[in-house]
Amino acid sequence: MVQFQIQLDSDIPASNQLFNQIRFAIASRQYPPGYRLPSTRALAMQTGLHRNTVNKVYRQLEETGLVEAQAGSGIFVRAEGLDGKAPHKSYLLEKYPDAEHLVKQSLNELLEQGCSLNEARELFLAEIDWRLRSSARVLVTAPRQ
Repeated sequence: MVQFQIQLDSDIPASNQLFNQIRFAIASRQYPPGYRLPSTRALAMQTGLHRNTVNKVYRQLEETGLVEAQAGSGIFVRAEGLDGKAPHKSYLLEKYPDAEHLVKQSLNELLEQGCSLNEARELFLAEIDWRLRSSARVLVTAPRQ
């Protein structure tokens, strides 16, 4: 179980801290699609927050399409693209249909090795930057006279 840390003396509201930490847990696959989130009571006890605050955070997560409430069952992480809204898909995914799978697979492998999302981003960007620099072409022009 992920342990959430709320700093009560922070300038960032406790609800924002919890929202961001749960969002990170979902993005980093600590809470994968289909995972049942802790009950509001359990999370309130763990964090020291009021249950109403936890309910507010869960509502925000639901509004952003990250989780869905199932009556009598709990709050579950949604599978990607099943949020009831049309997912924003890049035109590149139509051009390169296997790209999404390859990127997700690579990212998941890095995360399984203990790499953070920020570290994975840096690795991807460094490789892309290096390849762009290596393939850069220089156009030199000279007057005809």
